Amino acid sequence: MPSSYEQYPPYIPIIKCQKWERLALKKTAPAVADRILPCIEVRMPDQHLAMIQEYSTTWTRPALVDYADPQGHLSPSRITELNDFLKVVGGSPQLASPVLSPGSAKAVFPAIRVALGGRKVALRLRLADVSSVDNQLVLVEQSLRTPGLKAVADRLIVDLGMTPGNLTGASIAVFAGALKKLKALGFAHIHLASGAFPESLAHINGAALIDRKDWTLWENVAAANPSTQVGFSDYGPLTPKWTEEITQRRGGRVVIRYALKDKWRVIRGQNNTTAESIAISTLMTTAYAAEFKNRGYSFGDDLIADRADPTVPLNKKKCGLYHFTEFWTHHMAFVVKDQY
Repeated sequence: MPSSYEQYPPYIPIIKCQKWERLALKKTAPAVADRILPCIEVRMPDQHLAMIQEYSTTWTRPALVDYADPQGHLSPSRITELNDFLKVVGGSPQLASPVLSPGSAKAVFPAIRVALGGRKVALRLRLADVSSVDNQLVLVEQSLRTPGLKAVADRLIVDLGMTPGNLTGASIAVFAGALKKLKALGFAHIHLASGAFPESLAHINGAALIDRKDWTLWENVAAANPSTQVGFSDYGPLTPKWTEEITQRRGGRVVIRYALKDKWRVIRGQNNTTAESIAISTLMTTAYAAEFKNRGYSFGDDLIADRADPTVPLNKKKCGLYHFTEFWTHHMAFVVKDQY
């Protein structure tokens, strides 16, 4: 599994701390897990409880943990929960670095500094659009003046939210130059994050292709200034606009969201029954056999193959909400094995 970007920082999938996403992390193959650095968004008290109780058996490698709200703000109760997690002694929690927003780092870092131990800190700069990046450079620079922060802040994620469209070559070059300036503030690594998956699939009835504009944007930015070695980060096949205010976003239909080179193959069922999960999985392995990676590629591909295989007993076919584990494990494997 050779890497096309061996000298670049690891791939960062921004992933929710919900049950099926946690299972995706747990089921990620070691060879893939070794090359990713998940940013786990912990938004709810029950998710924090899962981090305390299950994290050591869910993920055993370095990771980033972000306890902030979608705007990057950490309330006093969230700071308390983050400290509780950082105080877990031993095991993989010791490999987890907290994520802070440059805008709140001055207030939050002193509150977690004692519990930090020998960990590093990642900063996550959320941008409304690429044109605002130069204005935010001063904010990042000011945050690094917080006593003790610059010595441990080794990573900056520049997060655009939804992937912007129709950027010109000139604007990409300017943006790449701004990322170089940001990295030069003292970060060992810088990553560009965005997400291109749509907020709604209501317009899709059956099968469709959706452009992976997040990967295309990253490729163009990385090529514009290769010396910066901007790392790739994305939201996978979930929209960045889903902020978990509505926690149940599972919908009334089962869906396959299958990463390809520059697109997602989406197959949307008519309902959320086991029979429909089997039907769309069979369609993936027959009508779209040329796109399907087959059993053994990832845990998600195994789930699809099992559903489509008539020799697998019905009670062994994992359907319904397993589609979320399925698309995440395939997506992370595809980025690592075939792209990054």
